[in-house]
This record gives sequence, C-alpha cells and structure tokens, in this order.
Amino acid sequence: MRALELSGADRASAEELAQEAFARTLVHWARVRTGANPAGYVFTTAFRLLRRTWRRPRTAVLVDEPAASADVAGEAVTVVAVERALRALPARRRACAVLCFVVGLSPKEAARALGIAEGTVRKQLELARDGLRGSLDEGGGSGPQGS
Repeated sequence: MRALELSGADRASAEELAQEAFARTLVHWARVRTGANPAGYVFTTAFRLLRRTWRRPRTAVLVDEPAASADVAGEAVTVVAVERALRALPARRRACAVLCFVVGLSPKEAARALGIAEGTVRKQLELARDGLRGSLDEGGGSGPQGS
C-alpha cells in the first residue's frame, strides 16, 4: 500500500488497489505460490491497476504526509522531504523510482509490472535520480542513499 501511495495514489485508492491486487492474486494462488516471486506478482498486479488510474483525471491529494514524532523528528523530516520530491516527479517516473528504489525491484521487474520497456524504466530512473537529487539539494534534505 505504501509503494502505491508513493507512486501517486491517495490513501483510499492505495487501499483499494492493494485489496484488488490481493484478490486477483488469490484467484491464481495455486499457480502463483509455486512461482519464483509471489510478492512480485502482487506488486505487478497492483501497479497495473494503478497505471489504469493514470488515464483518469485526479482530484485527490497524492500522499498524506505522516505526522512527525518528537523522538524521530530528523528522520521524519527526511521522509517528508523525499515524499515531496517523489510527488514532484511525473507519474511514470515516480512509479519507476518507487518500484526500484523503495520496493527493490530490478528495472526488468519494474518494466514488467508497469507494462513498459526495460529501457524506458532505466531512462526514467536516470531522470528520477537527477530530479530527486536536485529537489533534495534545494530543499536541504539528504539525497537517496545508494542511488
């Protein structure tokens, strides 16, 4: 659900998309459970559903900002800065970044999940890194680790 939120779905839509992805996976569970990556199947299903919503006009807020706790204030500020930087990216670029940087999928797996070419994912990741780096440098946050 969090990966869907970071990719542009509001909280309610992310919940619905996640539930629908799990329901669709359950229908094929006998085959999916013996596959190489059952969790990847759920992510692929969820992001295909999300991609369909991109064609519809959006009016909701993209991501709810988490409430900062006093004991983890620095970490919360970083999380909010990264989420803001992600929200500023175009939808396809944001989805590629979330799937690869947050979820940990390879560009090939992300391409399969989004229904686009692997080269497109790699290019979107390159542009996302540049955009995130620029946004976080301007905002005073720290850049994404390992990118």
